[in-house]
Amino acid sequence: MEITIEAFNELLNNKYIIVEGFRNHSKASEKYIDVTIVQNDGYSWKGSIPYFYRRAGLFIETPEDLIDYLNTIYPFFSKKAIDDFVATEKKRWNDEMSGKETTKVFFDQLLNLEWNSVQHDLPLNRNFARRIQDIKEFGYTLATNTRRIVKDKSETDTHIQLIPLPKGGVRGYEVMSPAFKAKAINVLKSVNVYELRSTNKHGLLPDHKFPEIRWDEATKAENPDEMSEIEIKEKFQLIDNQRNQQKREVCRKCFQTGQRGKLYGINFYYQGNENWSSEFPRVGKDAEKGCIGCGWYDIQKWRDCLNEFMSKNTKEIHTR
Repeated sequence: MEITIEAFNELLNNKYIIVEGFRNHSKASEKYIDVTIVQNDGYSWKGSIPYFYRRAGLFIETPEDLIDYLNTIYPFFSKKAIDDFVATEKKRWNDEMSGKETTKVFFDQLLNLEWNSVQHDLPLNRNFARRIQDIKEFGYTLATNTRRIVKDKSETDTHIQLIPLPKGGVRGYEVMSPAFKAKAINVLKSVNVYELRSTNKHGLLPDHKFPEIRWDEATKAENPDEMSEIEIKEKFQLIDNQRNQQKREVCRKCFQTGQRGKLYGINFYYQGNENWSSEFPRVGKDAEKGCIGCGWYDIQKWRDCLNEFMSKNTKEIHTR
């Protein structure tokens, strides 16, 4: 997203969201917008909002989409919403996170919702990165600043901030065991379905046909190592990381705009059309029915149906 702060603020046209900068965390492939969010009563929150953040399915690339996103999440940063978030998550960790004591002390500190220095604020732990990863895997949104000045010191350090956005639950990214991933790749014969050719298995990802951005709590599921071959073929397809990221962006735009994706730029759907049908909910298991027919949902079936359509219509042309 190549845009100046001044130009972005002109587009934003919201005096209650003050933009201070854009940042990249290249190691984690995350992008942030640094903001101060002010409420009508004068209460304000200051921090970094991720807008390119794979664990939340966020792959925002245009200023317009980022503005829509900021306006959507604005209500989560009122004093009441933040107080409720802290109280709810504190209770959740006390009630439900038995056995997670090592990670809990990190989470308890991050619940101050401030920038916390790894060296000076967070608990001493040789493997702090694993604790941060655990918290992300539990569905929380964290921002990272690798060169922030330590409070009351002249040095810089990596800082972590917990963002008070709703907990999304454990996302599907890390619930695949190595054994399951290897099994899925083997069942799907190491074929990159986007390119329709066998490729190096190390570059392949078992991709959920039904995009995670439309999941709800009842939709999320583990991927047990003993999952049957039939179920694997029903739920997954193999693509590389580049196409996985591209699909996430396509599905995100579909979720936000109601315009379904066009695989290879071809306006063909074997069920429905380019518009998301209002017959289906936007999230939850029944939302999967709205994905059927889109090329990104099931690339091989879409390809087969397109070939069948072309063959049928070619024959009709030749018989006229």
